[in-house]
Order: sequence, then structure tokens, then C-alpha cells
Amino acid sequence: MNTIKIKEVIFLKNFLILWFGQSLSQMGSSMTSFALVIWVYRMQGTVISVALISVFSYLPYILVSIFAGVLIDRFPKKKIILICDTIAAICSLCVFCLMFLGALEVWHLYVINVISGFMNAFQSPASKVVIGLIVPKEHYTRVSGFRSLTDSVISVFSPIFATTLVSLVGINLIFAIDFATFIIAFLSLLFLVKIPSETKSETECLSKSNIISESIQGFIYLKENKGFLYLMFFMAGVNFIASLAFFSVLPAMVLARTSNNEKILGLVNGSIGISGIVGSLFVSVSKPVKSKVKAIFVSSALSFLLCDMLLGVCRNPVLWIFAVFAGNLPIPYLNASENYLLLAKIPNNMQGRIFSIRSTLQFITVPAGYLLGGVLADKVFEPLMTCSERAKHLFGWIVGAESGSGMALMFIITGILGFSFSIISYSNKYIRMLDD
Repeated sequence: MNTIKIKEVIFLKNFLILWFGQSLSQMGSSMTSFALVIWVYRMQGTVISVALISVFSYLPYILVSIFAGVLIDRFPKKKIILICDTIAAICSLCVFCLMFLGALEVWHLYVINVISGFMNAFQSPASKVVIGLIVPKEHYTRVSGFRSLTDSVISVFSPIFATTLVSLVGINLIFAIDFATFIIAFLSLLFLVKIPSETKSETECLSKSNIISESIQGFIYLKENKGFLYLMFFMAGVNFIASLAFFSVLPAMVLARTSNNEKILGLVNGSIGISGIVGSLFVSVSKPVKSKVKAIFVSSALSFLLCDMLLGVCRNPVLWIFAVFAGNLPIPYLNASENYLLLAKIPNNMQGRIFSIRSTLQFITVPAGYLLGGVLADKVFEPLMTCSERAKHLFGWIVGAESGSGMALMFIITGILGFSFSIISYSNKYIRMLDD
């Protein structure tokens, strides 16, 4: 019993060192990214130029993820993370040098973001697989809570720190912080974190096959284990519905209904991050839920019901802040439960491929949702609620008939769709079997 406890302490120590170092590095990288967004907007003055930064980073991540998992399963995860972090740091160094010389152009950032997105396709799944190797199974849920906490803290504070430092000191200090946090993360992972190696038979088996056949094996595994495949399809549907309104329309709706009051928009966005922090703390310290599948679907249903529906019906900024806080509070439970199922039930030698395929399947719907949501808001729902007397008569008593009412109606629709989709999908027998 004492030996087991000693091993458990060692595993948790490895995770905490890895988590702390990577979290610092992510904070530095996020501050740099946000500062560069400010720089691009100052240079170009257009929203599309800023949006393209995310597009050039996002698309390589989605496209490469299918094949990245094979290499993640084939090579040591520690080396993969170290290499990807190093290349990302070199990209930041290139940006700094170009800016220092006065030669930085916006297209340079697009190219560098393609490289960063490519690296992230390897780094992100590899870091998830590492968690399954160094952390005991009974701590998977709490560990996911820690990771969600990190993401929420970064989303709240990195824009605040970046804008403050840019205005007071300049962007050079942010680059210095980024490099310093990278060095801490790199050295701590290299010298202090011990990751168990895969068995020799697994490595030999992988070395005899090629990338394409190994990628196909990942899809074959999902075909034979339909619960995971249907769960990924469910999450893809949730991401699509959420991106129709919450991800794309929320800022525009808040500004439209408050006469372009950016302070209120900031409070709403801040409430989203604070909710993630609180939810992540609850996941980290509370007793893990028994039914992970039920936690996923209940969290999704509650999120759409509390967030989207209230955002559509309410017109008071205080109620908007409450809506995004209440609606995002269950999300860490959803993420923790999904990560637990993937880490606990998928063999270690398959996890890289499955996490990579998951990245593609679950998030490929997000860009489509962004584009469709923008078109529906500008071309359909906003004109409908401002020009159609019939629409005003039917829905005006709920959402009003002024600017932003059409987008509010979109939130009501996505709330109903998301809630219904979550409840209906819970009846899938293959997904429910994942709890067995």
C-alpha cells in the first residue's frame, strides 16, 4: 500500500510540474498572440485581417490532426512536445526580430500562424496522451479540472495583461515574457518530468507500418468502438450549434443592443472566463461524478438552456452576465467527463491517433458555424425583425424589434436546438455503453 501511494505521489508531482510549466508558457504565448492582434488591427483597421490570423492558425490544426496522431503514437511524447514548443518559440523570435528591424508585415504573421497551427496539431494531442501516462486513472477528472482552470484563467487575464503592457511599456516586454515562460516550461519538462515509455512491442509494431495505414487503424478502432465515434459526432454537432450564435454573434448582439457599449461587452466576456474558472475549481475539488456520459449530456443541455435561451429572451446587461456565467459553469464538467472516457478506456498506443481524429471531427464544424451564423444574422434574421411586420407581431414581444433583435431570436433558436439535440442524443445506446 505504501509503495502504491509513493508511486501516486510521484505521478502527481510529474503532472503538477508539467501543468505549471506548460500553463506559464501558454500564458506567455496567449499574451503575444493578443498583442499581435492589436498590432494587426492598428496596421490594417479591418476585422477580416484580424479574423484571418485565427483562420491561418486553425485550418492547419484541423487538416493535419488526422495524421499527426500516428507520429504521436510512434515517437516519444516528451520529445514531440519539446520540439513543438521550440519551433513555436522560434516563430515568436522571428516576429520579434522582424518587428525590431521595422520589417514586419501582416502576411508574415499569417505564414507564422500556419506553422504554429501545424505544431499545435502535434503538441495538443501529445500533451493529452501524456496525462494518461503519468496520472493515475482515479485522478483523470480532477486533472481535467486543472486544465480547464488554466484555459479559463488564460482567457480572462492574458488580454488584460497584454493590453496593459502594450499601452504602458510596449510589445517588447511581452516578447520577453513569452521567451522566459518558454524557457521555464522547456527546462522543467526536459529535466524534471518523467514520462513512462511505451512497451517495446508497441513501438516495434508501429515502426513496421506507414502513416496512412496507422491513421486508418484509428478510424477502424472508432468504427469498432462506436460509442467514441458517436460521442465525437455529438460534440461536432454541439460545436456547430454553439458557433452559429454564441461564438460568432454574441459580441455583435451585445454591441447592437447597447449602442456599441464596449464596457458591457467586456463585462460579458469577463463573466465567461470567470465562470470557467469557478466551474474548473468545482471539478478539481469535488467528488468525481459516477456517470460520465450523463454528465456530458446534462452539462450540454443546461448550457444551451441557461445561456442561449436567456441571452435571447433578456435585454438587460445584468441578466446577460448572469446567463453567460450560468451557461458556461457546466462546461468544465463536460470537458472533464469526455477526457476521462478517452483516457481511461482507449489503449495508450491508440490515444494519439484517437485524440488527433477527435480534434478534426469535433472542431471541423466550427468554421462552418462561424460563416453560416454571420450570414444568417446579417442577411436573414436582422432584416426579418426590422422589416417584416409579421415577424414583429410573432416574435417582437419576446426579442423586440430594434437592432439586435434578429440575433436575439437566433439565440433562442440555437438554445432550443442545442437543448433538444443534447436530450435526444443521450438515448444513443452506444454512447451510454461507455459508462459500463
